[in-house]
Amino acid sequence: MPVIVNDDMPIDQALKMLWREANREDIPNVLQTRRYRIKPTEEKHEAKKQWEKMKRRRRRAKRRNAN
Repeated sequence: MPVIVNDDMPIDQALKMLWREANREDIPNVLQTRRYRIKPTEEKHEAKKQWEKMKRRRRRAKRRNAN
């Protein structure tokens, strides 16, 4: 993740370039996953939770359309 900074460049501009490069390489998300240990079962629970939410929305929309 090289970022070239000149001596006469303002520090906020250099930090902005560094942040942009870090986001391009998805470093904040990698750090987040490494910082907190996420068990495989937690990922399954989260996926199931999203799926259940989608099913509830579809059922509710189906009932509304039926009336």
